[in-house]
Amino acid sequence: MHTLFGSIRRAMMAALFAVSLAAPLAHAQDPVKLTLWFTDSRAQYKTWLEKSAAEFRKTHPNVSFEIVQMSPNDAYIKWPASIAAGNQPDITWMFFAFSAWVNDIPGGALAPMDDVVNALGKEKFHPDGLSAWRYKDKYLGVPYTRQPFYLFWRKDKFAAAGLPAPKTWDDIVNAAKVLHKPEKGEYGIAIAGKNDWTVRQNFELVLYSNGGHLLTKDGKAAFDNDVGRKAIDIYTELFKYTPPGSLNAAYAEVNRSFATGTAAMAISLPVALSQFHDANPGKAGQVGALIPSDAGLALTMQNNKGWSVFEKSKHQAEAKKFVQFLYETEQYARGLEASALGGLALYDDKQAIEMYFDRVGSVKAYPDVVQTLLSNHSGYYSGIDWYGQNPKGGLVGSKGIVERNLNMHLAKKQDTAQTAQAIQRELREIFD
Repeated sequence: MHTLFGSIRRAMMAALFAVSLAAPLAHAQDPVKLTLWFTDSRAQYKTWLEKSAAEFRKTHPNVSFEIVQMSPNDAYIKWPASIAAGNQPDITWMFFAFSAWVNDIPGGALAPMDDVVNALGKEKFHPDGLSAWRYKDKYLGVPYTRQPFYLFWRKDKFAAAGLPAPKTWDDIVNAAKVLHKPEKGEYGIAIAGKNDWTVRQNFELVLYSNGGHLLTKDGKAAFDNDVGRKAIDIYTELFKYTPPGSLNAAYAEVNRSFATGTAAMAISLPVALSQFHDANPGKAGQVGALIPSDAGLALTMQNNKGWSVFEKSKHQAEAKKFVQFLYETEQYARGLEASALGGLALYDDKQAIEMYFDRVGSVKAYPDVVQTLLSNHSGYYSGIDWYGQNPKGGLVGSKGIVERNLNMHLAKKQDTAQTAQAIQRELREIFD
């Protein structure tokens, strides 16, 4: 009898112990919904993320996703608005220049991503790309890709016009004049004029490549000088040779003008090369890329984008797992493929990069251009410049200081001196 009761008691204890072990597991399988903001409006990015989310759910069936896509301009407004309302997303595609600003908005702290960086292998990230995210002794995000702006030019059109390969901005201005034939529907160059981020980043290629800056090394306004004013004048001169309606042209319009052959040159991200190849597969090798400079500098606008998780997320662990998942070889290759050369790798997964290159036709068609793009990591970003990561940097873009004043200048509402003074004054209001 004692043996029987002992067996029953042991069975009950074993059952209770099994229940105690199962309880955390059951809790771990409670439904989790992650809200992810992707702050780039190109459609292929959402398609990629939806596929990645579906793959993630195969091993995490309790996790669902709400993927919200928006333009960078919308993100500048929606990040602080969501923080004020207390309904920020779990995960956001973040620009490094805005990360410290968002982090220091009351209630907007970003979760430290050091654990994800270490799990992925700190040594596998480009050192400059990774250090850009370091602020207040933590990584505010995990770097994914960089986005440099270049001057893309048609080798065949230059050759037909007897023009040498360009090196300086003087060369570019001269070529724009020669190749500008509006009566034939042909234009010298495509650059942005619309009041949004594209005109700022187009302009920054001119500014940085000639040694100009928005800020000093100690964070003071540094635009209203000879180099800054010259950059405005170069951009204004080039704007004379753009297609009609360029005052309303932004990223998509610039790339379209170059891809269709309407413009002989364009300032854009490397995606311009990819789109040109898709539209003109028979013209392989007929596009060049460079950073023109009158000062012998190879400096451009270099953006750095990655993944951040808000500290207030109720599902930090799951959010970080998904971010880490996006760096698995196949997922990283797909992410790079979705960028269509719009983003260059900051994470050194050689197999993923080889897979990406094998899938993108423009890489094979333009090996010299791709090598140029991959070889240069030098450049700056407005609000960061050579000052470095800071909580005010995001205000330069969110307030539209450069783009708004450039748009007004191109619309002939203020001259070069007034434009330089206005940008300088607004920078001082933020930093000085």
